[in-house]
Formats: sequence, C-alpha cells, structure tokens
Amino acid sequence: MNPLLNKIRQYWHHAKTATGSDVPADILDDLVQLQHERVGALIPVLYFAIALITVVAAAASGDGFDIVYHIILPAGFLGMGIYRSLVWHRRKSQPVDVKQASAQLRSTTILALVVGLVGGLWTVDAYYETIEARRVLAPVFVFMITFASAICLNSLPRAAIGAMVAALTAPTVAMILSADAGIRAMGISLMIVSLLMIGLVINNFAEMVSGLKLRLELKRLAETDSLTGLANRRAFTAKFSELLDGADADNPVAVLMIDLNGFKSANDRFGHAAGDSILIDVAKRLMGLCANADCIARLGGDEFTVLFSTRGKREHYIEQKNAISKLLSMPYTCGDEQVFITASSGLAWSRSDGDTVSMLLNHADKQLYREKTELYDRRKA
Repeated sequence: MNPLLNKIRQYWHHAKTATGSDVPADILDDLVQLQHERVGALIPVLYFAIALITVVAAAASGDGFDIVYHIILPAGFLGMGIYRSLVWHRRKSQPVDVKQASAQLRSTTILALVVGLVGGLWTVDAYYETIEARRVLAPVFVFMITFASAICLNSLPRAAIGAMVAALTAPTVAMILSADAGIRAMGISLMIVSLLMIGLVINNFAEMVSGLKLRLELKRLAETDSLTGLANRRAFTAKFSELLDGADADNPVAVLMIDLNGFKSANDRFGHAAGDSILIDVAKRLMGLCANADCIARLGGDEFTVLFSTRGKREHYIEQKNAISKLLSMPYTCGDEQVFITASSGLAWSRSDGDTVSMLLNHADKQLYREKTELYDRRKA
C-alpha cells in the first residue's frame, strides 16, 4: 500500500505543479521563457492542423449536418487557425521579456478554454441534431482537434488540460449516455484516452520543471563557494563586470578586499576542520554586517571580497570597512579554544581608482597590503 500511496502523492504533487501552484519562485521567469519558446514553436503547427482537420470535417459532414456545422463553424475555425498562426509567426522575430511572454501565454490559455468550450457545446448540439448515421463524426473531429491541441500545448498544462476538459466533457458524457452500445463504448474509450493524455501532459510539465531546477542547481554550484556558501571567484567577477557597466561618477562601485592575518598559523595549530570553521564564521559575520552589499565572495584561501554599488557618501563605506575589520578580528571558537586572528582590508572605487575589474582589484590589493604592513610594523615596534 505504501508504494501506491507514494505514487499517488507524487502524481498529486505533479498535478499541483502543472497548475502553477507549486512552482519554485526562483525558476518562474525561466519557466515562462521556456514555455513561450516551446509554445511559439508548435502553435503555428497546431493552427495549421486545426485548419486542415476543419476542412476535412466540413467535406465529410455533407448534407447530414446543419449549415452552421457544415460551413459556418468550419469556416470560423479555419479563419481563426490562419489568423493565430500568422500572429505567432510574427512573434518569432520579436524579442519578448518575461512580462510580455507571460501575457501572451495567458491569452493563449484563455483562447484555448474559450474555443474548447464553444467547440464542446457545438459538438453536443450537432450530436443530437444530426442524423444517427453521422452522429459520431462531430465528437470524433473535436477529439482529434483537442488531442492535437494537448500535444502542441503540453508545455502549457493549464491551456492543454483546460481545453480538453472544456471541449470533451459534454460530448463524452453525451456518448456514454447513448442508448447505442457502440457509441457508449466509443465514449468510454475516448474518456480513457483523454485521462491518459492529461497524465502525459502533467508528467511532461513536471519533467520540464525538474530540468529547470537541475539547471538552476548546477548554476548555483558553479557560482558558489562550497565551504562558506558565498559567491566564488567566477560569480564575483561576473557581478563586478555587471556593476561596472552601470556605474557612473555619482554612483561608483566600491570593492573591498579582505585578508585574514594569522589564519595559516591557526589552521596549522588547530587543524583543517578548525580552519574551515573559522572561514564559515567569517562568512556569517560578513553576511550579517554587509546586508547592503551586492556581492560577498570568497576568492580562495582566506581571501574575501565585498562589492557595493554605492548610493551614499564614501565616508559611510569607509566606516563600514573599519567595522568589518573590527568584527572579523574578534575571537573565534574552535572546540574549547578561542582563536585570535585579525583582518586587513583595502578599498577601491571605480572611476577614481580604475575602470576595469583587474585595475580595481589591484588597487584594493595594494591598499590591503599597505594596511597589513602597517599592522606588522606596529606589532614589531
């Protein structure tokens, strides 16, 4: 029973994800872009298929159907298919942001629900108003169009499942309630296939979400220092370049380089586990004191750096630099021992100290080692 319950829970989780109620916020933007890309690639194919099926259905209906179902309804579907296909074809050459993509997907979902509902109601009406020999043609053609829609909209489960439910519920019920055993059997079969298709849509979407989660996790691992959880050198360099591109004379970027004094001796004396504990504590102290920072990173060893896109007076950041050095120089606990190390730091500003990442790091590094030398000279004296 437990494996069955686990399977039910898993399927329920996938169903919640498919409705958008259980999608992690950190992948929502990527999900919308991916959905838009996939839907955009298949929508023209879908509408072309709808147009072809409509033409075939109109030709097959003949005199057994009212003019509404024989000409007007097929003409409407044909016109809509051609128009929407052209709309999405034009969108392919137009760049879209997340907000625009989300709006286009929302309109596609609403249209799918409306068309599905109208098609379903018309199908039931045609089913009861048509001669018995041709009665099943309308449901069959609507099922074909709906399944084509579900396949092409499988990355947009609300639209795919919503269209299936709206279009197929009434015709399926009508067929199952038929006095004809053959039509009843066809209705039950179509219901089973519809449920299977819904399951496939849900599973496909769950796999798409899992793929985005995995990609995000791999990106996080590639940009995160595994010991401290801070950004690594790669992520720091990318963020630094991004901030420099948007900096100006009134709002420069400040980079603070930090180096621990006495860390190597403590690491040799107390062991690598104690050294790791100190580095983790340093990271926590930096995160607590630098909530206004754009990036806090560990470059390697006992070297850390903090990036600020400044919005105030320089004196504020100089005071923060001194507060950081003071906080990092407070004792660290390693087991039953207290370890005393200090921190030296150097601060550099874009525009005044350099315009590139390497120039600013070099300037901050020089400031850091000047402070380190002064500290060494004071101790020696």
